[in-house]
Amino acid sequence: MSPLVFQCPKTGQPLDTGLDITVHRAGLQQVQPITLLVLCPLCGNRHVWKLADGWLREPRRGQRTGEWRRT
Repeated sequence: MSPLVFQCPKTGQPLDTGLDITVHRAGLQQVQPITLLVLCPLCGNRHVWKLADGWLREPRRGQRTGEWRRT
């Protein structure tokens, strides 16, 4: 599983959604259309994204799912 990340349109910084997902072969572009409403901790605004607008961040080698958030 990999963390789902979007880019904050105001700050340009990557924003971790807190969601870990697995996508096989097709990638995010082929996933059923899902829309997320996120209160952005980077700028304080609400953003609406389609799942396909994000990307998956690869976890570090040997890292368990969600572990990188606790460090």
